[in-house]
Amino acid sequence: MDIKALIFSAVALAGTAGLLWTGLTTADAERHGYPSGHEQEEVRSLMQQGDILPLEQILQKARQQHTGKVLETELEKDDDRYIYEIELLDESGEVRELEFDATTGELMKEERED
Repeated sequence: MDIKALIFSAVALAGTAGLLWTGLTTADAERHGYPSGHEQEEVRSLMQQGDILPLEQILQKARQQHTGKVLETELEKDDDRYIYEIELLDESGEVRELEFDATTGELMKEERED
C-alpha cells in the first residue's frame, strides 16, 4: 500500500470518529490533498448539524456497490448540494468513481475510470 493511500485511509477513518490526527503539519496535509484544520472543522460542523452524513456511512454504501480498496474520498459542494466522491479500486482491478449525495446518501453517479 502506498503511503498516500495509507495516510488517507487513516485520516478518513479517524476523521469520521472525530479523532483526527495524522502527524502531518497543515502544510504537509494540504500538499498531499488532505483537508486543512479549518476544512476539518467545517466538515465536522456540517455533520453535527445534520447537513451531511459521516464519511463512514457513505463508505459502507460504496462497499455495497463494489468491494475493493478505497483510493480517494472527497467532499464537494455543487450548487448548494454536498457530494461525496469515492474513488475505489475494485477486485477486478478497475477504478470506479462513485458520487453520493452527502445529505441523503443516495448514489447519484457511478463511472469506470479508464
